[in-house]
Amino acid sequence: MGGTSPVRAPRKDQLRNRQKLLAAAQAAFMEHGPDINLEEVARRAGMATSSLYRHFPTKDDLIEGVLDDMIRDVQHNADQATQIDDPHEAFRLVFTQSCAMQEDEVATFAKLAGVSRRTGEYAHRLITNVVGPATDRLRAAGGLREDITVDDIATFVRMADVTETVEQRRKALDVILAGLSATSTR
Repeated sequence: MGGTSPVRAPRKDQLRNRQKLLAAAQAAFMEHGPDINLEEVARRAGMATSSLYRHFPTKDDLIEGVLDDMIRDVQHNADQATQIDDPHEAFRLVFTQSCAMQEDEVATFAKLAGVSRRTGEYAHRLITNVVGPATDRLRAAGGLREDITVDDIATFVRMADVTETVEQRRKALDVILAGLSATSTR
């Protein structure tokens, strides 16, 4: 019999262990930054280092998993925005919600994205995937400046995320959104 064997879904205990490792890694990265020793992450998860490396062969693999978890709620909000009829409102919601992570999460996300070229590109892809559909929809409706790309929007989201206070973030969002409008002056 030729052919390939079916791919098995991960067992529940494997999924649970993976989630424990990701939660421990996120907490450790938030507390100590991305330079923390991976053995410490495994210890915090109550697991052997070999288990960590079985799930995440490299530190970049672990960081990508943490970035995925950190952006999950933002992605959910973007998915919900597809139900909004008005493309301007949908875009505004996606853009502002993409900038709605807690300050310590934003700082950690940025630090993790800066660990390597690979993690930086991965973080950028995550943000682009969040803002892309609403950006394309607003462009199709004629509401976005022609020279603005999805990559630009991802960059603007990151720019708004580095503000120091909620008030600064609100102002940054208002200014950026006004400047993105097809009716804004150059």
